[in-house]
Order: sequence, then structure tokens, then C-alpha cells
Amino acid sequence: MTSAFKTLKKIPIQYPFLFGVTISTLKTSFSDLLVQKVVEQKKEIDWKRNLAFCTFGCFYLGGVQYALYVPIFGRLFPNAKSFAALPLKQKFKDTKGQIALISQVFIDQCVHHPLMYFPVFYITKEIVTSSSSDTREVVVKRALTRCKENMKEDLVALWKIWVPATIMNFA
Repeated sequence: MTSAFKTLKKIPIQYPFLFGVTISTLKTSFSDLLVQKVVEQKKEIDWKRNLAFCTFGCFYLGGVQYALYVPIFGRLFPNAKSFAALPLKQKFKDTKGQIALISQVFIDQCVHHPLMYFPVFYITKEIVTSSSSDTREVVVKRALTRCKENMKEDLVALWKIWVPATIMNFA
């Protein structure tokens, strides 16, 4: 292993928050660019939209979710790390660990996402894409109205992918 690789390998361990914020910002921006160019086949990149995704990736995905999943979930579920390290056969025998796993998934999918993630996402998107003449109150109200209108569809789409993924992630 080269010394440069060894040094790079230490960064997430030494600076987990900064690493998470950086990766979240870059991946969210790249994902939007990929969708714009490949899926939507846009000739010109909508940089204002990409800024919305960068902002959301940096502050919410990198910052807020780090705080939720690392220190908060760490305090709420102190045995989660040891449960996650168990072999699959032992996990089936660990009732307390299974209850903690289900609790983590429930809080993430049924509390965090509908009450925090989606409202912040819609507000961020609306702030970046709205007219400069709109007041903050108008922008936030419009964002929360859209969030409420789309909640059922958003949650169904979220749960199809992320309930199984979150179970695997937390297990």
C-alpha cells in the first residue's frame, strides 16, 4: 500500500463529520448531474437546480443526518453496534437487538423522513428555484404545501426501497 493511500484511508476515521459532509455534497451534486444529462437528456445543465441538491447534500444529508445517525441513534440504541456485528444466526436469537433494529427503522422511516427530511428537502428546493421577489414566508408555505400534497406518494416510493435497505444497513 502506498503512503498516499494509507493517508487517504485515515481521513474518514480522523474527520468523520467533514468526510461525511464532503461525500454527501459531492454525491448529491453528481447524482443530479447524472439525472439531468443521462435520464432527462438535457443539453444544458440547470446549475440552479444542482445548487439546490448541493446545498441539501451538504447541510442536511451531510450534517443533520450525521447528527441523527451517529450521536443521537448511538445514544438511543447503545447496543446497535454490537448487534450489527453479530453473525446472522445470532441476530435471529437476539430479541432485544431485533426490537432495537425495528425501532431504528421506524424512527428513520416514519418519524425522521416525513417530519424532517421531506419538509427540509422541499423548502431547500423551493428556496433555490423560487423567484427572487417571493418572500420567505411565501416560499416556505409553497414548499410545505407541495410536501403535504406529495407525502403519500413520496413515502410509498421511499419505503419500497429504503425500508429493506435500512433494515440491512442497521442490522
